[in-house]
Amino acid sequence: MTSQTEKNTAEEDSDIIEFLNRKLANLTVNSDATEVLGSSDGLPVCEVSTLLPQYSQEILSALYSNNTVLRLAAVVRLRKYLSLQNVDERVDNVLSLNIISLLIELLENFDDHLLQYETAWIITNIAAGSTQHTEALVAGGVTQHLIKVLSISNNIEVQTQIIWALGNIAGDGAVFRHIILSAGVLDPLLYILSNYEIYDYMAVRITVWATANMCRGCRCSDPSWSLITPAFPILANMVQLNDAEIISDACWGMSRILNGTHKHREHALVSDNSLCRRLVDLLREDSLTSTVHLPVLRTLVNIASGAEKQTQAVIDAGALTVLTTSYLSTKNLTLRRDACLAVSNVAAGTYCQVNAVLNEPNLMENVVALLWDSDVKVVKEACWVLSNSTSLHDSGHINLILQYDILTPLLHHLRNPSTPQEIMNKLIDTLINILSVGDMSSSSPPPPSQNAYADQLAASGLVKALLIAHNHQGLSETIKEKIRSLLERWFYGYLRSNEQGNEDDDGIDIASIEERVGRLRINMEGVDVF
Repeated sequence: MTSQTEKNTAEEDSDIIEFLNRKLANLTVNSDATEVLGSSDGLPVCEVSTLLPQYSQEILSALYSNNTVLRLAAVVRLRKYLSLQNVDERVDNVLSLNIISLLIELLENFDDHLLQYETAWIITNIAAGSTQHTEALVAGGVTQHLIKVLSISNNIEVQTQIIWALGNIAGDGAVFRHIILSAGVLDPLLYILSNYEIYDYMAVRITVWATANMCRGCRCSDPSWSLITPAFPILANMVQLNDAEIISDACWGMSRILNGTHKHREHALVSDNSLCRRLVDLLREDSLTSTVHLPVLRTLVNIASGAEKQTQAVIDAGALTVLTTSYLSTKNLTLRRDACLAVSNVAAGTYCQVNAVLNEPNLMENVVALLWDSDVKVVKEACWVLSNSTSLHDSGHINLILQYDILTPLLHHLRNPSTPQEIMNKLIDTLINILSVGDMSSSSPPPPSQNAYADQLAASGLVKALLIAHNHQGLSETIKEKIRSLLERWFYGYLRSNEQGNEDDDGIDIASIEERVGRLRINMEGVDVF
């Protein structure tokens, strides 16, 4: 049996996806579906909500007209029409005009910034529709032209609206993101963010949001990952600004870039401690809401999942203290779970880093309390803390952990037939870690027991709990084998006592165990027990 530490990055959960603003329509402020259009623009008088399909032919004629005033009026009408509610239905009506190639032509009219801006707004709201609507834009070649105009234009309003459109396209799936990233979208975005002082805050906000959207679903092992990593230091700079929206989106972007790096620790994106100090300061800021605290914490979780230097930066910034005082016991489920995940990542670190976890005042008390949490995912992360913090097989660590009341919840979960298998597996790993440390270097195969930890755990009722766990319906054979091996190695004598005392052995074949005892091979270095 081998028990190993594991670090994990946190991913966006389905329960918060709606909160994450994947796509945003640019709706007209105080838009009114009954607004009457016309009378002075050369087009028929009508309510904006009835523009299409009723006046499709008039709009098409105006769009293809050589009269620049009439053409702009038609574009503005389409923009107002798409800026109402029920975007999907209205996008269908606009796309039925077959004007994507015309929109590209209008977008590249650098002599008329207003026309460019209104056209980009139309494209933005088409991209805010369904995936099929986005596919129509991409198939029509819109993305390349958006990036071209973004790179050439010196008009901030036009640039901002194009970035908004690109952000919507990126929010619709990995295929679209890869197309945009491969076309070089990141260069103009990062230029704006690197020179944010010359842009208004709305432009910076939209650019940070769009950049974060480019990072969605991009794991370290994906082809697009190398295309997006240059954004990391720029986004790290953005969290220094005092704007909640910018901080939130910048952190979502960084957390996505870091996603999966726990399996590729050679990619160390955090080069100094300043980012972690800023993130911890933000976690301490009571004036910020969970919409900011969640991506900030998610970024710290993923930083801690990385190489030793990154994990140490999280510790040095004071993260363990703020997690203990404010987040491990918070009522917010997602924050509570992520806080526990952050601790488990640190506990998967070096000897000194595990020490930092075990010696942080009140931290382990909070973790043990989370073993009783009503949310299974929180319990799972608490179990990972125990498993990781015992995985170095250090007696000092084990002694510290056993000072806390870990056995009561541990026994409860072992006996509970509803305990998820992943939790059961981590609990068994923790027991193996503890018991392997208790083996004396001169120990011979049992009986008798020469393991003080085995005596302590047996006295708590562990043997009975393991026997009950072994008989849970549906328990995997892998976990059952772990339980049998654990009982053979450390509790054989207790099982024999039960048998001789005619106590129920709960389905464990004692004779079979006795036969296998002679085959035990123990690595006394404390890593591979069997």
